Amino acid sequence: MNVMDKEERESADYGKAVEYLFSIPRFIVKNTPPVTQAFYRFLGSPGEDVMIFHVAGTNGKGSVCSYIASMAEWGGYRTGMFTSPHLLTPRERFRIGGELISEKEFTEVFEEVKGKLAQFKESGNHPSYHPSFFEYLFFMAVLWFEKKEAEIIVLETGLGGRLDATNVIEHPAVCVITSVGMDHQEHLGSSLAEIAGEKAGIIKAGRPVVYSNIRQEVSAIVEEKAREKGCFCRGVGRVNREELCFADKHIDFSLLTRYYGTIRCCLHTVAHYQPDNAALAVAAIEESGLRLTADRIREGLGRCRWEARMEEILPGVFLDGAHNEDGIEALLETARRDGSSRRILLFSVVADKDYRGMKERLVSSDVFHEIYAVPLKNARGLRRQQLRELFGDSISYVFPDSREAFGAILAGKGETDCVYIAGSLYLAGEIKALLNQRESFSEQ
Repeated sequence: MNVMDKEERESADYGKAVEYLFSIPRFIVKNTPPVTQAFYRFLGSPGEDVMIFHVAGTNGKGSVCSYIASMAEWGGYRTGMFTSPHLLTPRERFRIGGELISEKEFTEVFEEVKGKLAQFKESGNHPSYHPSFFEYLFFMAVLWFEKKEAEIIVLETGLGGRLDATNVIEHPAVCVITSVGMDHQEHLGSSLAEIAGEKAGIIKAGRPVVYSNIRQEVSAIVEEKAREKGCFCRGVGRVNREELCFADKHIDFSLLTRYYGTIRCCLHTVAHYQPDNAALAVAAIEESGLRLTADRIREGLGRCRWEARMEEILPGVFLDGAHNEDGIEALLETARRDGSSRRILLFSVVADKDYRGMKERLVSSDVFHEIYAVPLKNARGLRRQQLRELFGDSISYVFPDSREAFGAILAGKGETDCVYIAGSLYLAGEIKALLNQRESFSEQ
């Protein structure tokens, strides 16, 4: 078999693995935690013998994970990171040292889980068990991290916390709870307190807890759960950083820490919300027992990049993952600071979100001079007519698809205009794919 044949075969095998994974219903009734735990132990409890950062929350989970991983990597530690969702390929969910898992390794670890699952069923204890889409990916991740000899693992929960597959981890170095807001109410509860309780379900006996101390109602729930479990609990609020300066597409600020005193930090982003996430990540590093120098912390924060979080994909064009009311409010706070002469928004949303609340915040803010909408390719998205009815006269136009929308908006963008694309990570993925196609075409 020549090199091309081998590459084509590996690519085909990878494609089959991805096809199988996406054939698993993604929103099925969850397996009970004891069964998920049983299969994890059958795999050998991979990852339990290394330092694990376990991160839950509504907004900011991915950013906090990315900051933690970047600081650990710049501190010289081999660091694995498992996050969700992905934008273009499920390989994005598996990273070591910032690098994605290869197609070949993805297929290999997929087949390993598949083989272990067959053995598990044959053992007779749970003959009908099958991992959900997210569970399968999580098991693949921890096996891959073990094979790659990761010294540190950063785990982002998928949905909630208490019933999440990642909660099979029994001895995390630290449990981190980011900003909690109203999202996924059909799964997590109808009140902020109920949702906070689900997120706090990752807290383990005697393990330190670091949480976003922004909402008193949420803080009370987290602190109560920590007391029940006998945990040291540390809230991180906006008093933990000061001297914010937004300039030239970066944010300079002073971070007040427990062990390092005051650290001057620079984040290469325009996202007004990221200093809060950075402060939470630094607190998690401190309470984990991992000792990095202040310089490594500063370098790790400054070098960190996280896609679709107020990411400037073209000059004056920002892609953001805001997909709930809190996320939209953070988007608005950032947009108000951009100094542009004209702001344009491209918006889309999935049907199971509180899209009416998101729409009201966007329209009543008067931040955007023009608002456009577009239906998603994903079946969960609002259709074109539904978007028209949602916005009524407050929208400029509803495009038929993201390709036409992106092309038209870029064609009409002035040099001093700012374009924001938000509402769903599915939309972010579609725009990323279009951008990749543009780049590939320009290189030909």
